[in-house]
Amino acid sequence: MDDADRILASTILTVRRRCEGVTGAEVLERDGFVVSLTNVPDPSLNSTFVEREPSDPAGALVWAEDEMSARGHAFSIEYPPGRWPALDRAIGERGLERLFARSVMTAPLAILPPTEVAGVRIARVETMEEALVLARVDSTAFETPLEISERAFAANVVGVEGSLGLLAWREDEPVGSAVAQAGVGATGVFGVAVVPEARGRGIGAALTVAAARAFPADLAWLLPTEMGRPLYERLGFRDFETWEVWTRPA
Repeated sequence: MDDADRILASTILTVRRRCEGVTGAEVLERDGFVVSLTNVPDPSLNSTFVEREPSDPAGALVWAEDEMSARGHAFSIEYPPGRWPALDRAIGERGLERLFARSVMTAPLAILPPTEVAGVRIARVETMEEALVLARVDSTAFETPLEISERAFAANVVGVEGSLGLLAWREDEPVGSAVAQAGVGATGVFGVAVVPEARGRGIGAALTVAAARAFPADLAWLLPTEMGRPLYERLGFRDFETWEVWTRPA
């Protein structure tokens, strides 16, 4: 299995797993499509993914869009373009439009540097109380509604196999968080967050490396924000491939 296949398989594991523990979440599957619905009111947490080439791309698209629409979600599909040409054509024929493209960055674990920050300890999230702390840090750092962070992340990092939350503590104050997701020889790093007053001290780097090393693997991958990209590049992450998000025009 090459790295592209490992990233794809790890992504599908992650989007299935993100629904575990979330009340009302659903994972629907048909003909290589995986519709991952947390049913949390955030479009980024409800989307369609492609695990393998569908035998009937047009029919799979109609099915996925109908299922999402029936649950009150705008349709979206996330996938690496060019992998399945028949699906590319079906998306164009379906009248969908590209919402945005985003990079997947990877790094071999062997090159990630040791990272420690004086006066800061990084600990695994073990209890729901700590998971709610992680949600508060995430909400503060990304300026997202606390309810979204609690429903989407707090429920997902305790008692879900292959999902691990991390908190950075400065004395008794939580100042950063991250989530690691086990994959197929590749660990996904998500939600690296540092509260504004603690930024610029290496905490984000320490969280990234701790998350990347949370599970047995030789490769780490992540989806960078523009703000986080310079940090990841300094650690040794490089652009690997581009995924696109397509949606139904308003």
